[in-house]
Amino acid sequence: MLIHGRNAVLEAARAGRVVRVLQASGLGHDPRLEELGKLATVEVVAPAQLDALAPGVNQGVAAELKPRREWSLKELLATGPTLLVALDSIMDPQNLGAILRSAEVAGADGAIVPEHRSAPLSPSAVKASSGASELMPIALVSGMPSAVAEVKRAGVWCAALDVRGDTWPWDFDLTQPVCIVVGGEGTGVHRLVLERCDVRLRLPMRGKVASLNASAAAAALLYEVTRQRAQGSSLH
Repeated sequence: MLIHGRNAVLEAARAGRVVRVLQASGLGHDPRLEELGKLATVEVVAPAQLDALAPGVNQGVAAELKPRREWSLKELLATGPTLLVALDSIMDPQNLGAILRSAEVAGADGAIVPEHRSAPLSPSAVKASSGASELMPIALVSGMPSAVAEVKRAGVWCAALDVRGDTWPWDFDLTQPVCIVVGGEGTGVHRLVLERCDVRLRLPMRGKVASLNASAAAAALLYEVTRQRAQGSSLH
C-alpha cells in the first residue's frame, strides 16, 4: 500500500513499516523530512510523478509500506489491554482515521474493526490518522456482536457511545479496563451490539444540533477516560 502525508509517512517510518519513501523535488526545509531521510530510503521524484502516484493533498511525500501485521482479537486481548476502541460500521475513512488518531493519543492499546461494513484502512484513512493506524494493533473481526462478547469474557468492560444512553461518562468508572464502542455516522451503534455492551454512555448536548460527528464524539469520550485515569493516578 502507498500512503501519503508527512506525519503519516513519518509515523510509519518510526514504526519500521516503510519500504521506501517517494519525495517530490524542490521541497523546503522540514525537520520531518530530515528524520525521514535517516529512517528510510528516500527516492526524489518530480512533483507531477508523485501527484500521479498519490492523488490528493500528499504534502510532497508518499511511502510504500510493508504488509500490515494481521492481529486476531484473541491475540489483541492476550496483550492485557486496558483501553480499546471498537468501530461499529464507521464508513467514512476520514472518521475512521480521526478516531484511530484520538485513540492512539489517548493511550489506547488497540482497535477492533469489522471486516465488512467499515471503511478500509486506505491511504486517506491512514493520512487522517496522522500515522496512528501504523502504531496501534488493529484486529479485524467478522462480526461486532460476537467480538463484544469475547472482549467482555476477557474482563474488559464494553461501553457504547449512544445518543440515547442512560449514563453520563463521568458517572461510570473508566479507570477499569474498557472498550469504547463507537457507532457509524447516522446509524450509531447497532442494536445487537448495544444489547451486548455493559453500559450506554451519552454525551451532553446543549446546542440545537442533535449529535456530534462520530470522531468528535469518540475524542470527547476518550478524553474523559484520560481525565479519570489521570485523576486516579494523582490520588495515589
